[in-house]
Amino acid sequence: MTATTDFNLSTEAKEPHIVDHTLKPVFERHTAKIKGGIQYIDEGNGIPVLFVHGALSNANTWRKVIPILSQNYRCIAIDLPLGGNYLAVADNVDLTPIGIAMLLNEFLEYLGINEIIVVSNDTGGAYVQIFASLFPEKVSKMVFSNCEVLAVFPPAKFTYLKYAVRVPGFTFLLSRVFSLKFLLKKDLIMGLLSLKVTDEELSNLYLNNFIRDKGVRANFASAAKAWSPKYTIEAARKLRTFEKPVLILWGNQDFKLFPLKLGENLKAVFPNAKLVEIANARTYIQEDQPDRTVEEIVQFIDYR
Repeated sequence: MTATTDFNLSTEAKEPHIVDHTLKPVFERHTAKIKGGIQYIDEGNGIPVLFVHGALSNANTWRKVIPILSQNYRCIAIDLPLGGNYLAVADNVDLTPIGIAMLLNEFLEYLGINEIIVVSNDTGGAYVQIFASLFPEKVSKMVFSNCEVLAVFPPAKFTYLKYAVRVPGFTFLLSRVFSLKFLLKKDLIMGLLSLKVTDEELSNLYLNNFIRDKGVRANFASAAKAWSPKYTIEAARKLRTFEKPVLILWGNQDFKLFPLKLGENLKAVFPNAKLVEIANARTYIQEDQPDRTVEEIVQFIDYR
């Protein structure tokens, strides 16, 4: 997610970041023949685990944890069409929260997977809540990290995006802001998401596709304008009877986007949930504390 207000572009005369169009994804991508093409990575063997990222991100956000986890599990990470995807989907694809949940279900059907463990982060957590509320039989366990819940979807800091993306030219202007790499770690851009991720990583791993592809920008706009707490509130109502194990990992330095209170609220939704604070991490716990993230996920998956 991002905010773009209250900064002065004229304070320094710096050239925009030049996008590297030869940039290769971190993982080998496969393409699921659904919605015109949804890309994903598929590493390892064993119990299948689906990784779901947030807005303006993609499967690369799991690059520090999947190489370890894939030694024992089948790790599948989807590129949802939320602004960081390498392959844009058509304008007529339903990218409302219900539409994203249905896309996840169709994706699992494409892979022939009837039941899965789901790991999610950021906006991906909201979509997973909705997915699990609609298809509880498809989920054996869930791992959430800093994300929306109940009346927060999106966080207050980014509510304006729901309306701004409707303004002609806004997403193109946003792409120009993103091309100014020296701004990316500012709190009002992407800096609040992680303590450790660099501006180079933000640009090359996540925002490059938004900058260069108007179709990707259109996907982000379609998804963002549909964000609404009505979906997460309804999902929480249904999930109060979801008795399967849930692990909630929460970066405790995330004070402005997803403070710890939201993690406590999410824990209260489920009958069988555990909340673990992750020290020295913001929203992207998988970036800031990958070793601790892996440790907690392994213990959770292997616990009987």
